[in-house]
Amino acid sequence: MTPPVVLVTSDISHTRYGKPSHYLKRKGLSLWIDLDDLDGANVSSRLFSVGRFNLLSFREKDYGPNFHAKAFVMPLAQYIRTLAAEVIPGQNIANIRLLTFPRILGAVFNPLSVYVASDASGQIVMTVYEVSNTFGEKHTYVAYDHHSARPVHVTEKRFYVSPFFPVEGEYRLSFRHVDEYIQVMVGYSIQKKPALLAILRGKVKPMTSRNILTYVIGTFQWPMRPFVSIHVEALKLWCKRVRYFTRPQAPKKPWSKTELQKDKPR
Repeated sequence: MTPPVVLVTSDISHTRYGKPSHYLKRKGLSLWIDLDDLDGANVSSRLFSVGRFNLLSFREKDYGPNFHAKAFVMPLAQYIRTLAAEVIPGQNIANIRLLTFPRILGAVFNPLSVYVASDASGQIVMTVYEVSNTFGEKHTYVAYDHHSARPVHVTEKRFYVSPFFPVEGEYRLSFRHVDEYIQVMVGYSIQKKPALLAILRGKVKPMTSRNILTYVIGTFQWPMRPFVSIHVEALKLWCKRVRYFTRPQAPKKPWSKTELQKDKPR
C-alpha cells in the first residue's frame, strides 16, 4: 500500500520539432500525494508539511477552484469528485492522488499537475490534467479512462501555454503508474504534424527527511526553478527567432473533456 505521500524523482524532457528544433532535459522532484489522507501526509517528515511553511510543503489553495480565490473554496478531493459526478455520473471514486511539484521554501510553479481518481479495486477511472501558464492562468483537461490498460487522452488545445505556439492543434496526454514508476507524456501536434513532446519519467521514493535533503540538494531543486527555467528556455527560443504568438483570452469554462484514443502516444 502506497503511503499518504511519497517523493517522485524524475527526468523531464521537452523536444520541440520543426525548424528551429529545441531540446531540454531537467531533473525533477514531485509529490505523489493522497488527497483523501492529507493528515497522514502531514506527519510523513519533519521537513514536509501540508498547509504550512517548510522546506517542502503542499497547499490546497494552489490548485483547482482555490487558485486565486479570495477564500478557500473546497478540499481538492471534493473538487475532483464534483468533476467526476459530472463527467462519469454514478461512478464511485475511492481514492484520489495528485502528482505535482511541491512548494520549496514556500514557493512553487506547476506547469502541469495530474490528479488520478481510482475506484475501490484500484483501477484508474478518471485522470485530470491541470495546466498552468506563467501569466497566472489555469485550464484543466478532464479524461474518463474507460478502464483502458494504457489510455491516451486526445483533446483540442484550448489554452495559451507558450508564446511560441498558437492556441490550436491537438494534445495527446497519458499517465502511467506501474509499481514504483510513474510516467507522464504530453504530445502536441499542429495540423497532424508533431510539434512538441514532453515526458516525465519518475521513480517513487519514500518521503523521509534524509531523502528530501538528498534529492533537493542532489538534483539542484530551488524555489521557482520551473518558472525560471521556462523563461530561460523562452529566451533561447527568442534568440533562435521562433515566431511569437500573443496571448488570447483564457477560456471562460475552467475545464474541458478529452476523448480516448486506443493507440499508444507518439
